[in-house]
Amino acid sequence: MKLPELATNDGRGIYKTAAVFDVWVRDLRDHLELAEMDLESSYAIIWVGMHLKDGTKMLYTEFRANKDTKYLGVKEFFKALRQYCIPFTNKQTLCNEFQPIRQRLNGRTLPI
Repeated sequence: MKLPELATNDGRGIYKTAAVFDVWVRDLRDHLELAEMDLESSYAIIWVGMHLKDGTKMLYTEFRANKDTKYLGVKEFFKALRQYCIPFTNKQTLCNEFQPIRQRLNGRTLPI
């Protein structure tokens, strides 16, 4: 069985849409699963890095060089890559992010 060629993600153009990005990620995960490669292994993240270029390759390099993220796996990298590629436009997600933050006013704790 011959696997189809995977596209190289540059973080621009069609990869700025969530649907295309998610299909690309699913294809990468399918290839890793067929190769019986663990998503948390260093080989898997190296293999993913081979399918990146330009800005996404720079993000990958920083992710691997940063002492806090260099031992994380493919799942965490895909989260960071998605934040880099997909423009943030969902107001509800932003509201949910700030919901747990509290402020004090006249001795009372209130949501922002």
